[in-house]
Amino acid sequence: MLLDAEKYASVIEYGKDAVSKINEGNIKEGFESADKGWRAFPESGAKWNQGYGYAKSFFNKSIENNDLVNAKIWLERMTENNDNLHNFDEELEHMKGKYAYENGELDKAFEIWQKIVKIKAVSYRYFEYDDPKYKEFYKSRK
Repeated sequence: MLLDAEKYASVIEYGKDAVSKINEGNIKEGFESADKGWRAFPESGAKWNQGYGYAKSFFNKSIENNDLVNAKIWLERMTENNDNLHNFDEELEHMKGKYAYENGELDKAFEIWQKIVKIKAVSYRYFEYDDPKYKEFYKSRK
């Protein structure tokens, strides 16, 4: 389902505030604001198409800041959203691989990525616009 523009605007305001705070180094306050944005979705961000992108952006911010606690929270929100809407299965798997990699679970990361790279329509698509270290790691283990 798509959230109407007016309601989504309040979510976006929290998101902008969160990104500003995180970029300034105020990680805790930034993720508190991001969480308020998630809660601003009616019922749950997991029920709205925009919720996946919102959760994905804060998953990536968590990874950028080596904050695996928040990365896990946002990855779980992406998973919940995907389970409800079934939009981004392979992309979600790629994100799970990133989390496993950053968490030191290298065998698990490789196994996840190996499965999605084998899908002809996917191949290396999700590596192309990501930190090159993930693709380099995957190729080094092939």
